[in-house]
Amino acid sequence: MKYIFELNHPKHYYQFKYVMQMLKNDGHDILVLARDKDVLLKVLEEEGVPYEIFGLHKKKMIEKILGSFSLLRCYSKIVKRYRPDVIVSKASLFGVLMAKKYKAKSVIFPDSEVVALTNKHVVPRCTKVVTPENFTLDYGEKHIRVKGVFEDCYLAPSVFQPNEKVISENGLKKPYVVFRFVGWFANHDVNNSGFNLEEKMKLVKAVEPYMTVYISSEKELPEELKKYKLPTPASAIHSVLAFADLYLGDSQTMATEAALLGTPAIRSNSFVGENDMSNFKMLEQKYGLLRNIAPFDEVLKTVEDFASNSRKEEWLKKKEAYYAAVGDVNREIADLLEKI
Repeated sequence: MKYIFELNHPKHYYQFKYVMQMLKNDGHDILVLARDKDVLLKVLEEEGVPYEIFGLHKKKMIEKILGSFSLLRCYSKIVKRYRPDVIVSKASLFGVLMAKKYKAKSVIFPDSEVVALTNKHVVPRCTKVVTPENFTLDYGEKHIRVKGVFEDCYLAPSVFQPNEKVISENGLKKPYVVFRFVGWFANHDVNNSGFNLEEKMKLVKAVEPYMTVYISSEKELPEELKKYKLPTPASAIHSVLAFADLYLGDSQTMATEAALLGTPAIRSNSFVGENDMSNFKMLEQKYGLLRNIAPFDEVLKTVEDFASNSRKEEWLKKKEAYYAAVGDVNREIADLLEKI
């Protein structure tokens, strides 16, 4: 069979990395279709993955709307030439529309219940929906659930071993904390927010007496924070997180990644609360791997407490318990894609 994997974020590549390799090993053809966003193309190039670009990521809503026509034209040309049997994406409207147009099947992998675009426009048009088992929405007969969370696809101990050379080769000084600040210009980020500059400065000052601060930022850092910029290549971020003593950020993805790698993780943004996504609730309430905190005063107090009292060994034990319970989902996903 012929598969297109549409990637719009570095996480999408990591999520499907081993599934794509399994499908190739089983004799199937794979085409990686990528959008020029964040550091996705850099990650693909660093890992030697061939890809085709179907468009640029736009930050402003009017640019997104106008740019969608160009994206669809480019996408259509590629699909018409390649003629896939299946288009796989995180939850792409472009992907499901192209699958309908060229009579291919489409499989999406949402893990957030709160994205209106996915629920209203993408799910009704796709062939199958694959979600983690804790997903609270029910999409009926087309809905397939798998164990754990999708970050397990690339962080499970069976497929990922952190590279300690990343620390020495890039001069990272332990103990260290990784702060991750996102740009808040994705479609699903509309009307949501994370830390402002004043809060970021307070967080840095609170932690700096106890450990080295490194910042990963989706947008360019202001002058006040540039000296804290994480010096490692984008493709090394998971090793960086694995050896970190603490993580804090307003990112959705990296908070989960840090937690699953056995690093004490604190997440704070406007999504946190009673209506938060089920994967974050599960990691906190069932496995104790993540702290989801909304009020900034509580975030500041918690991060200083975690920085001054190491919890790394505690988190590594929690990680072991988690993977003993959920296992590895790559083969499960590859098998279901082969049966679509």
